[in-house]
Amino acid sequence: MAEVVVERKSITAHVRRFLRNCLTGGIATAIYFAVYLPLFYWTPLSQSLADNAGLAVGAGVQFVGARYFVFRARQGALHKQIGGFVLAEIATLGMNMLLLFLGRRLLPKSVGESDLLVLVTSFVVFAGFSYPVWHLVFRKPKQKAAPEDAALPALQND
Repeated sequence: MAEVVVERKSITAHVRRFLRNCLTGGIATAIYFAVYLPLFYWTPLSQSLADNAGLAVGAGVQFVGARYFVFRARQGALHKQIGGFVLAEIATLGMNMLLLFLGRRLLPKSVGESDLLVLVTSFVVFAGFSYPVWHLVFRKPKQKAAPEDAALPALQND
């Protein structure tokens, strides 16, 4: 009977991956602002168009960073990863909007109008939803197990 070995990652490996993801998110956010601010202040584009352009570029950076740097998922099917990432981001946007709306309605006005509320609610959605879902999006494909008799080809001829 073949022995099944389950590889468990250490807590240190999980912390490193989370920190790599925070770094990637920080870079994606910086890229967002690098696109958004010049478009909004130096061109005739509306704030909405400038914001959407920045979000699209930032999301692209986040996807590439998550695939290659955070989860190291090069061997997964790219089209499935893109589709899963887009669906996760749509759900994330909805959750961010809902949590921000509730925060502004239910918290004291001084907190509800604070820019800090956006950062806090975004991080709650990221840590509680996005990051765990990205584990599914970028999971490594299962290796097909070799048949038991494949390990002993020389013995089959006897």
